[in-house]
Amino acid sequence: MPQTTPPPGAPCWFELASTDPGASATFHRKLFDWTTVDMDLGPMGTYSFLRNANGTVGALCSLPPGAPPHSSWNVYFGVADADAATSRAAQLGARIVAGPFDVAEHGRMSMLVDPTGAPFSLWQSRNPDAGDFVMFEDHAIGWVELASRDAVAARDFYVGLLGWDCEASKVPNPGGVQYLEYGVGGTRYGGILPMTAEWGEMPSHWSVYVLVPDVDSCTARAAELGGKVCVPAFDASGVGRIARIDDPTGAGAYVIQLNRG
Repeated sequence: MPQTTPPPGAPCWFELASTDPGASATFHRKLFDWTTVDMDLGPMGTYSFLRNANGTVGALCSLPPGAPPHSSWNVYFGVADADAATSRAAQLGARIVAGPFDVAEHGRMSMLVDPTGAPFSLWQSRNPDAGDFVMFEDHAIGWVELASRDAVAARDFYVGLLGWDCEASKVPNPGGVQYLEYGVGGTRYGGILPMTAEWGEMPSHWSVYVLVPDVDSCTARAAELGGKVCVPAFDASGVGRIARIDDPTGAGAYVIQLNRG
């Protein structure tokens, strides 16, 4: 069922900024059966809301001015006061990229980079009960994960900024690294994964997990549609089956088939 806007401190919006929004829209429409609802922003281009059968899962847009020249999923976290939260983030060691600034009558936001190098955004909604945003169902985002070069520093930063409740995961993690799960208001929204030497020079980053009923058929379909399977499907003990795919423009996301037994 569609849920209300997540509480302050939780992931509240997911936005795919693409070098080719048309190609990204076609890929995700055919892979996840998403539909798009377009909003004309004039000189800023088109902002497309992405919808599954029950509600809005996020949005798609072209790259904003000054953004790195590659496609990526961006994660927004809800706050009660964007100005105060942005100031607090800076005090805790974040770098302010843009804002705070108004987004028409909808809300106020800022774009930042956390102390470990991961970009993220803050969002203060002016109408928190508007819309039909959905999570935690098939063909919607069901987990939001930070891969970090310094997981302890990242945990301390987001706890100080967003008031997260963090605890060590009870699920065994291959490789011996300690996976942290974070929650807000009793709901677990995602985790913090320590990056090891195997990650090479990749910087800290946020990733979304899209719930699907069958990971293997999803990855096969993604390849047929011109995407790339960059992490082949694998079984995560106590969790489910996971893979990572890139759309034809290079925007990466995980797909996950949960154990439902």
